[in-house]
Amino acid sequence: MKTLSTKAAFWAVAWILTISLWVSTAPTIVFPMYASEWQLSKAVTTGIFATYPIVLILVLVLLGNISDYIGRRNTLLIGLIFLLISALAFASAPNVFWLFAGRIVQGIGVGLTAGSGAAALVEFNPTSNKKYPGSINTITQAFGLFLATIIGAVLIKYAPSPLHFSYWVLTAIVIISMILCLFIPQNKTPESIRGWKPQGIQIPPGQWGLYALAALAVGTGFANGAVFLSLGAQIARDVIGTNDILVIGTVLSIAYLLGAVSATIAGRLGPRTSIRAGMISVFLTVIMLVTASELHSFVLFVTAAILGGLGYGFSAAGGIGLVVINSPVQYRVQFISAVLVVAYLFQGLSAYGGGVVSTAFGFNNAIWILSIVVAFLALLTLFLSVKNRMAMVSAPVTPKPIR
Repeated sequence: MKTLSTKAAFWAVAWILTISLWVSTAPTIVFPMYASEWQLSKAVTTGIFATYPIVLILVLVLLGNISDYIGRRNTLLIGLIFLLISALAFASAPNVFWLFAGRIVQGIGVGLTAGSGAAALVEFNPTSNKKYPGSINTITQAFGLFLATIIGAVLIKYAPSPLHFSYWVLTAIVIISMILCLFIPQNKTPESIRGWKPQGIQIPPGQWGLYALAALAVGTGFANGAVFLSLGAQIARDVIGTNDILVIGTVLSIAYLLGAVSATIAGRLGPRTSIRAGMISVFLTVIMLVTASELHSFVLFVTAAILGGLGYGFSAAGGIGLVVINSPVQYRVQFISAVLVVAYLFQGLSAYGGGVVSTAFGFNNAIWILSIVVAFLALLTLFLSVKNRMAMVSAPVTPKPIR
C-alpha cells in the first residue's frame, strides 16, 4: 500500500488528534440538555465528564508504551476504533448509563491516541524547529474543542434529534479518519509484542524539576479548561442568564479557537515564556469568571472565556514543548504520557469537584472554590517558571519508573 509522505503523515496525525478531542468534547455542550431532559444533578453530569479523564489516565499508565511495540499507526487506528464505538454509544444512548459507558470508551480511545500521536508528530516533524510538534499538538486539542462546541451547538439548535444527531455526524468523520490512518507510514519498526509489559510512567533522572514544571503548566491549563468544559454551558445558563445554546457554543468555541492562536504564538516563544504567559492569563481568567458570576455579566463571562482560551494554549504548548525538546528519544512516549497523566488528573478533579461542590454548596460557591484552587496553581507554576533554573538534561540515562 502506498503511504503518505512525511509531511502529509504529520498533518494526518494532527487531524486524528483533532478528531480525538472533538469526539471526547462533543458531549459537554449537550450536558445541560441531558440534565434538563433526564433530571440529572450537576454532580451526575460532571461525573460523566470526569469518568473520561480517569479512564484516560489508567490507559496512559498501563498502555503508555504500547505504540513502541505495535507501532504508532496501529495504536492510532485502535484508538480511533474505540472512539467510533463511543460515538455510536452516544448516538443511540437511551439513558444516563450509556453516557457513562460512552465516556469510558472515549477515555480508552483518547488514551491510545494522545501519547502515540504526540510522539508521531515529533517523528514526522517536517521542520527543524523542535518546538513545532508541541505547538501543533496543542493546536489540534484547541481546534478539536472549537469544532466540538460550535458544530455541536449548531446541530443541537437546528438539526433533528439534538441529543443524538451530532454523534452520527461524528461517526462518519471517525470512519473517514480511520481510512486516512491506514495510509500513515509505520515510521518505526515496532518491538516484539511478546516483550511488552506495562512500564508505568518513567522520568529520566535529572529531569524531575523539568517534569514538575511541565506537568503543572499543562495540568493548570487543563484544570482551567475543565471549568468551562464541564460547567461553562451551565454557568452561562444559570448565572449569566443566557439560554441560547448557539450563543453559548459560539462564546466557548471562540475561546478554544484563541487557544489555537496562542499555541501558534507559543511556537515562536521559548517554552518557559509560554508557560508564564499562560499562567498570567489563567489567573486573570478566574478573576473575570468570579466577577462575571457575581455581577451576572455576560460581557465579563465572554472576557473570561477569551482569557481562558489564551491561557490554555500558552500553558499547554509551553509545557508539552518543554518535554518534547528535552525528552530522550527512547522514552519520549512515556515522558509525554507522564505529563498528560497529571494534566488529565487535574482536569478530572476540577470537573468532578466542581459538580460535587456545586451540588453541596451551590453553583456560585463552586465557581469561587474552583477559581481559588486554579489561581493558586497558576501562581505556583508561575513562581516555579521564574525561580527554578533547572539544567536542560537531554542525555538519556536509564529512567526509574514511578512507583
